[in-house]
Amino acid sequence: NGAALGGGFELALACHHRIAASDNGRIQLGLPEVSLGLLPGGGGVTRVTRMLGLQKALQNVILPAKPFDQGKALAAGL
Repeated sequence: NGAALGGGFELALACHHRIAASDNGRIQLGLPEVSLGLLPGGGGVTRVTRMLGLQKALQNVILPAKPFDQGKALAAGL
């Protein structure tokens, strides 16, 4: 029901199930620390890559370094 950015997103990736309200426009997910040149330290890159594959993870989640909503996360397979 809000932002899961950086460490919060990595914590969510470590869980078996992730739930986001579909009617909430405030939800943001992502790894914004990448835009500062920092690698996510909680295993976020590894988990996203294992879930989506290398190419899809890099193009959709890691390199853009911009928050995305629950619809994009669902479409990507997160």
